[in-house]
Amino acid sequence: MVANKSIALDLNNHIDVVENISREDFQKFYMLPQRPVIIKNLYGKDAKVYNWTFDYFQKELGNIDVGVYDDESDKKKDDKSYKKAPRTMKFGEYLSLIQERPTTKRLFLFNVFKYKKELHEHFTFPNIADKVLTFLPLAFFGGQGAITRIHRDMDNSCVFLTELAGYKRVVLFDPKYSDALYQYPFSTHTSIDVNNPDFEKYPALKNVKGIDCTIGPGDTIFMPAGWWHHIEYNTAGLGFAIRSLSPHISDRLLGFWQVGIMTHLDELFNKAFGQKWFDWKIKNAKKRAERN
Repeated sequence: MVANKSIALDLNNHIDVVENISREDFQKFYMLPQRPVIIKNLYGKDAKVYNWTFDYFQKELGNIDVGVYDDESDKKKDDKSYKKAPRTMKFGEYLSLIQERPTTKRLFLFNVFKYKKELHEHFTFPNIADKVLTFLPLAFFGGQGAITRIHRDMDNSCVFLTELAGYKRVVLFDPKYSDALYQYPFSTHTSIDVNNPDFEKYPALKNVKGIDCTIGPGDTIFMPAGWWHHIEYNTAGLGFAIRSLSPHISDRLLGFWQVGIMTHLDELFNKAFGQKWFDWKIKNAKKRAERN
């Protein structure tokens, strides 16, 4: 029987869009309940960070070598996290490429601030959250058509993802749906295809409800700890993310387990058992999804 892929996931859950939000309201309505929100001009309308452009980085950092990921050619098991980029190219060449034509090549978790420390002075994180890791902002670049496959962040932090140029589609799922999304054991990934869900292979998906939204220049989307996210570049895009620790100890402990212990156990078992280990993970993800 051919799987029915004509049925779409339920992505009709609402997400608020706010501007000039106070600390009290952000904590009450979004941080403490761990609820996503889109914030307009989080850093203030006059912040220099909103003036960052492709041309700016091409001029200032075009000669550095950067690690490039490409989902079309990087064949990896879909339960694996990227630890190192498989190839490098000049940053200027990469920026020219993503502006010239659609491409799945992308940069992520790129510490552009390492090469230009004064960029830290272009914005100040507002006093709406605590334990914000402002010392580690990470940049994301991608061409039209690039996709960040659905996953949960292994450190289980909250993420403030800001778009500076271009537009991104962001699909979010509450971590309460982790089993129904067929999360692999010892992993923060799943084989679910958000755009072409296979309801015959993954029947528990009928119980999942998500959020589908688009962010553009000046928008920051707050993604709470543990939320699943699938990101598509609708156009060539430039953005950066600031992380903060969750206000809930249980989230922080889960992050410690995932980064400090779980991923290393997974690598160990994968080396020892290879495909048998992956097959066990597939079997148990299915069993857990259909049980719950």
